[in-house]
Amino acid sequence: MRKIKPQTLKGFRDFLPEDMRVRNYVIDTFKKVFERYGYEPLETPALEYTYLMLGISGKEAEKQFFSFKDRGGRDVMLKFEVMVSMCRVVAQYKDKIVFPFKRYQIQRCWRAEKPQKGRYREFTQCDADTVGISSMIADAEFIQMGIEAMKELGFKNFVTLISNRKFLTGLAKFVELDPSLTYRICMSLDKFRKIGLNEVKKEMIKKIGLPPDKADKILRLISTKGENEKLIGNFKKKMANIPEVQEGLTEIEEIFDYLKAAGVEKKYYRFDPSIARGLAHYTGPIWEVEVVEGSVGSIAGCGRYDNVIGSYLGGKEQIPATGGSFGIERIIEILKSRKMINFPKSTAKVLVTFFDKKSSNESIKIANKLRKEGISTILYPNLEAKLNKQLKYADKKSIPFVVIIGPDEIKKNVITLRDMKAQSQAQLSLKQLLERLAQI
Repeated sequence: MRKIKPQTLKGFRDFLPEDMRVRNYVIDTFKKVFERYGYEPLETPALEYTYLMLGISGKEAEKQFFSFKDRGGRDVMLKFEVMVSMCRVVAQYKDKIVFPFKRYQIQRCWRAEKPQKGRYREFTQCDADTVGISSMIADAEFIQMGIEAMKELGFKNFVTLISNRKFLTGLAKFVELDPSLTYRICMSLDKFRKIGLNEVKKEMIKKIGLPPDKADKILRLISTKGENEKLIGNFKKKMANIPEVQEGLTEIEEIFDYLKAAGVEKKYYRFDPSIARGLAHYTGPIWEVEVVEGSVGSIAGCGRYDNVIGSYLGGKEQIPATGGSFGIERIIEILKSRKMINFPKSTAKVLVTFFDKKSSNESIKIANKLRKEGISTILYPNLEAKLNKQLKYADKKSIPFVVIIGPDEIKKNVITLRDMKAQSQAQLSLKQLLERLAQI
């Protein structure tokens, strides 16, 4: 027999039970918050036709497609992101969908990028969007929802950084550059927090071909800090003759008005002109959620994309949309590394042991009774195992209680309940046992 080396592909991972409990907790938290705001679940296939995804997210993103020909000779690809698949669904089932359409998707995606800490080739994307509405209420409500989700996950020191693609297009006009360069400029600005201003400037000059003085001017403008209202006011005054700037900043003001009316604390959101977002499809407000402590950086990327769905309808109709994705993988890593949540090694509250073959039926009956009462229970799956071995198993799995039923218990019509943490035990009636375990 040949020896098979067990290993995973680079950029792909297995999730053992302890990891899955954290993942399920994070995913369930997002589902709960999404549904609280009226978002409905959607699921799309792992494979899509490649042509459906081209020209949406930009050339840089397309370099990361896991694309290939299937056995029928069709050009297909593993899902790059759930948002584009959702746009295809909306266009395909337009007559069946009630608009505004609010949906969330939590599914696996694949990107052929270089694996690094917090970034993998296979990852779970957690995405929510509102489709069919142009009002900034949809964008603002999403921001409010994101802040709520972060707080429920236990984060305290974080902020939503908000800008607008229209503002950035106007910025290019203001420094007398061709607005068609906006996307390439945004691609460079998106790296600002990772590589710093000097490296971004070098990239703008060498890769985009910007004159050094214009690159400097853009970087000075996007680095401007200040209170939300004052900063927006200053930009509006400075670029009074640039319509895109005025429109973009007015949209941000509308978002801030909503958040104020909704009672969202100001410390959780601010206007940041350096936020650019690297994907090509954004058309209006864009925002990122950044964990401040520990230099973690962005854990959510979001924005408005009003032109994508219409491209699937031959450009005959525009269907506006807004929303974003939360970095499940990065959030999980932060929660684990900071020990923000602590789960036991087992989901079971009780281990029911086998004392001997004669009393085995009683053990089976008790295990099933506990499960019917909603108490998570493991029945040790070996009649021959010594009681000491079963107790060691409970200890290794951090199962808090062990039930023992032997000849003495059957004769007295009681059940022995062992508290593994306190290293104590008591003999209880079935009623007392259920009452005790219902409390944990």
